[in-house]
Amino acid sequence: MSADKPKPAGDIIFRPWITLKNGKRLYASQVGKKAFPIKVKPKDKKTD
Repeated sequence: MSADKPKPAGDIIFRPWITLKNGKRLYASQVGKKAFPIKVKPKDKKTD
């Protein structure tokens, strides 16, 4: 009995670095990864 989980809104992109709150870049290779997953919100599609 597995419950269906709702699909998360947005997409996931992968970046080789992240910028920390102190302004420094942390590269994925420094922590043994190829990339960091980042959640992004979907863009609103405007209809004219």
